[in-house]
Amino acid sequence: MAYQSLTNFDAILKTVYRGPIVEQLNQESYGIDQFERVAANDMGAFSGSQVIFPIHTARNRGRAAISDGGTLPEAGTQSYKDGTVKIRYFAQGIELTDQVIKQSETNEGAFVRAMTAEIEGATTDLRKDINRQIYGTGNGALANVSGTQAASATGNSLTSVAVDNTQYIAVGDTVDLVSSGGVVLATVTVTAVSKSGAITTTTATAGSITFAGTNTAAALTGGFVCLSGNYGQESDGFRNITATSGTVHGLATSTTPVWAGFEVDSNFADVGTANLEDTFIQLAQGIRKRSSKTPDVFLTTLGVQRRLANSYTSLKRYNDAKVVDVKGGYSAIMVAAGNNPIPVISDVDAPQGFAFGLRKDSFAWCELQKPDWLSAPDGKGSILTLKTTGSSGRREAKWQAWMGWYAALACTARNQNGRIKNLRDDAPIDRV
Repeated sequence: MAYQSLTNFDAILKTVYRGPIVEQLNQESYGIDQFERVAANDMGAFSGSQVIFPIHTARNRGRAAISDGGTLPEAGTQSYKDGTVKIRYFAQGIELTDQVIKQSETNEGAFVRAMTAEIEGATTDLRKDINRQIYGTGNGALANVSGTQAASATGNSLTSVAVDNTQYIAVGDTVDLVSSGGVVLATVTVTAVSKSGAITTTTATAGSITFAGTNTAAALTGGFVCLSGNYGQESDGFRNITATSGTVHGLATSTTPVWAGFEVDSNFADVGTANLEDTFIQLAQGIRKRSSKTPDVFLTTLGVQRRLANSYTSLKRYNDAKVVDVKGGYSAIMVAAGNNPIPVISDVDAPQGFAFGLRKDSFAWCELQKPDWLSAPDGKGSILTLKTTGSSGRREAKWQAWMGWYAALACTARNQNGRIKNLRDDAPIDRV
């Protein structure tokens, strides 16, 4: 006896799709959201390749206590130096075939227009990557290479490297292996990431990255992993700005000692007691001693913020009065470190094991322009261009466009900022 079945009827059954598209990626960007609005000393928008600002670096040393009719001290002067902020050039590109643009123009054809999705997505992705950069070291390093990495036994080039942290590296990233001297040894595509672990007593469990293909790097001692082409091109970030040594904006601490951040080493002794809160207070007070200013925000990871909350819970102190809402939907825990409590705010892009005490009005987001799509300078050109192929001048049926954001994070008073390092923390999640 014949009967109708799903197998027979499948050809005329409809497949029903229901939108909208559900976002799965973490798009938080607290750091850039906050500091983009700050323009210390009206340094915000400008024209040119760099911004120069003066700082007061030393007192008049011409003083003395003299006897009656004694010799007056030799005259002295105030000392000043110039800081230089170089503009950085951030870019994001998209490419779509002409067919996918045409076939996704209606609701019937797709959940969202391909053009709209790529343009809006590129804007968000660029912002997210810059949020990573402002927590960085100023040289573009995503991770430090651990020890000496040698070529595989069966080949003559590196196929993987161990790194100190995999927080900012994702499968599919094209990265440069850079020597400790700043030489790019190879450009590779990451095929696997062995995630670094939680920071417990001494250091995080080292992670590693694996990459495909052959390359010219037979060994790597120390050095960095950077996004391809980014070494030395990224904006200064909180990690090098708050460091106690090094050069920021052309000013070196070796010649200008007052131009240095302040650092507290937690030494992993910050869990289960009130020590963690005391460490934050030490940072705030150390910054105040150096600069007469107190930070107005602490930025750290979710794991460190949770450990602080847990220390309050044990003392019956973590309650509604200790939590505030911050603009943008973020929440904070307050630390009493002076006249006014200071909020401790978590950011998913903050580096593992760090907390930063920052004075917002010592920073500026300097920019030549807001993020925008590159077009002809006459203002009449489209942002889209057909892709060229080879050297024959022929074109492919693919449209390309690039977004540019020409800007940099500037700090006009480095000694008003500092950091805590070697905090116990959670393992980083997979970067997507």
